[in-house]
Amino acid sequence: MPAHWTDDYYGDLYLDSIADLLTPRLSALEAEVIAGLLGVGPADRVLDLACGHGRHAWPLSARAGRVFGLERSRAYLARASATSRPPPRRPLFVRADVRALPLRAGSIDAAFSWYASLFMFDDATNEACLADLARTLRPGGRALVHHANPLRLALEPRDAARRTLPDGSTVEEVSAFDPATGVDRCSRRLVRTSGTVLAGTAELRYYRPSEWRPLSERAGLRLVELTSTTDAGRTPRPDLGPEAPDLIALLEKPR
Repeated sequence: MPAHWTDDYYGDLYLDSIADLLTPRLSALEAEVIAGLLGVGPADRVLDLACGHGRHAWPLSARAGRVFGLERSRAYLARASATSRPPPRRPLFVRADVRALPLRAGSIDAAFSWYASLFMFDDATNEACLADLARTLRPGGRALVHHANPLRLALEPRDAARRTLPDGSTVEEVSAFDPATGVDRCSRRLVRTSGTVLAGTAELRYYRPSEWRPLSERAGLRLVELTSTTDAGRTPRPDLGPEAPDLIALLEKPR
């Protein structure tokens, strides 16, 4: 797999700076939203794209026939596989790139990408990733893509934050969103108590609600609905104005 900025950003820098926020409770709540929107059943084969350390794959594995967690990072896959929770069926974790899915056509019943992990490239490549995802779905299969709400980011396109982690390390983040291109450029810096510094920059593409229908159709999918989650919990809501915290596109492969 060719080198990519995600190799540096989605390693210790990302996970160590946000691990205290990604609690088991939050992961379980998000997994419930994912399962509900996709209509996951006990015989379904579910694909978790860019699964990270498996925080959604594990709770979903108790509801699906089989969960496949696809991840580029060896370190994240090692964390995911080391999880000791004993669901009825363990997820199957695979090291691969979202730009070249190692799956047969029509072999998946449902798939999802949470936290913008599918659209990390230019528009042509992002569209190719979505089309390849469509290829893996069976007719009538569903996909869910989640990312930040660009309408909300456009109200305050520049932001900066700093916080102290439980171990005393500090995280600094500066982001700049370009409403014209829909690209959010985020630079993060983690300073450990030992003085070690990790730094990286992410570039993520967030599609406006008006872009999703033509994007879906070009990929061979039908847009079922656009929804969002609440700030307090992780229950779907229909409002997609600038106040919505995120955007969830629910897609279906035509029969």
